[in-house]
Amino acid sequence: MCSMASYAVPVLPNMLLAALPAAEWEQVRRNLKPIFMPFGDVLYEPAMPTSHIYFPTTSVISISCVLADCRSDAVALIGREGFASVEVFLGSDSALCRAVVLSEGWGYRIRRELLNRECWQGGSMHGVLLPYAQSYITQVAQTSVCNRHHSIDQQLCRWLLMFSDRQASNELPITHEHIAELMGVRRESVTEAAHKLQIAGCIRYRRGHISVVDRSGLEAHSCECYGVVKRETDRLLEMSRRSVKVAAAQVAAYQIRKERSDPSFANASQNIA
Repeated sequence: MCSMASYAVPVLPNMLLAALPAAEWEQVRRNLKPIFMPFGDVLYEPAMPTSHIYFPTTSVISISCVLADCRSDAVALIGREGFASVEVFLGSDSALCRAVVLSEGWGYRIRRELLNRECWQGGSMHGVLLPYAQSYITQVAQTSVCNRHHSIDQQLCRWLLMFSDRQASNELPITHEHIAELMGVRRESVTEAAHKLQIAGCIRYRRGHISVVDRSGLEAHSCECYGVVKRETDRLLEMSRRSVKVAAAQVAAYQIRKERSDPSFANASQNIA
């Protein structure tokens, strides 16, 4: 279970929340609960009512599609660039996949009704989160294509690069067994692929830990799927930032028009300030 904290989280911010204007962030943070997410913690299961949205800061969450016989494949990783429970944000009352903490760390959670209120009261929140939802869908779709058409060696490179991006570090606390579970393949296949990458000088590994020592080499051994998702994620994150600037400019323009047409409004604004 996620452990709650009543104090400020001493971590890097979630990139989506960090894109909000300062005044809006101060309002939203009252409804955000800092939580520590232990490794292996299940945040939600398929078809179960989902009442919270999760914003990782230093934690990394894996999203897996689960079959009737309990086999599962990961379809996405979520770190501080995004949020979990995208389906709920888009209007569903339950998630389609399982969300599990892959790398323990901090984050925030917020009740869905409180997030909905923040999104629809005219601020920047909806415009910030919606592009990420598109990025998430792109990641899921590209993962499906990659699993079907690319080698285990290429897929391993892609997962390591994605994990490194979301961990914001080249030191990855993960075992071959956990990678095999993500990819839906045998552990021996992952060990063989990792051995090739270690010989090539791209990574070093020991029990429960992988170090990325040559990121460029790892990218060269990967398929195009990593680049497709990375570029789209970067593009849409920039779109979120631009939407905040546009919204702020619109509010400022509205205030100017209002002050010019209604002097009493200008006096009221000055009194509030």
